[in-house]
Amino acid sequence: MTKTIKTAPDGTLPPEALQELAAAAKACKIIAFPTDTVYGIGSTGLVKAALRRIYQIKARDAMKPLPILVKSKDEAKRWVEWTPAAEALAAKYWPGALTLVLKPTKEGRLLTFQEFPTLGIRVPAHPSIQALLAAADVPFASTSANLAGEPTLTTAADIERVLGAKIDYIIDAGPSAGRESTVVDATAAPRVLREGAIARDAVLGAASAA
Repeated sequence: MTKTIKTAPDGTLPPEALQELAAAAKACKIIAFPTDTVYGIGSTGLVKAALRRIYQIKARDAMKPLPILVKSKDEAKRWVEWTPAAEALAAKYWPGALTLVLKPTKEGRLLTFQEFPTLGIRVPAHPSIQALLAAADVPFASTSANLAGEPTLTTAADIERVLGAKIDYIIDAGPSAGRESTVVDATAAPRVLREGAIARDAVLGAASAA
């Protein structure tokens, strides 16, 4: 049965709930959580079985890699090969609504499947997922909380209605009004792959000013 945990009005989680969720993530349980963009679902990125379960729940195309959420820029550098473009963009937009696509490090290969040459990574800004990433101390494989091809779900009630039987926890922080993150390939000269919450021109301008 899916367990729903409400945040405080400021988006923070009670300490006992935070520890329960951190243990659940490390045990490959699937959690729906708010971010500064939209609600997502995710779990530890270090166990391939958890990644496969996320694909199954969402009915996600197996040829689309799962983005990774991490607690900090320093943590990101453990998993991806850092570039000057990544440094400039992360300095301006992290924590925030920017996903950087970079080549995985040798250790970063643990977070994806061999057929994928790059890894999308982001430091989110919402206090509940920030605290959960820190408490669990694992990178999260994640995706938006909806079935593939369907609109993003914006409330805990909608998530429970559509995904509830398939996931283990829902963190309820009220309605999500955000847009999905902007996705930028930063392996070399920055290239916007998806324009989202941050405008394309702002991203390219920040990169060129570095």
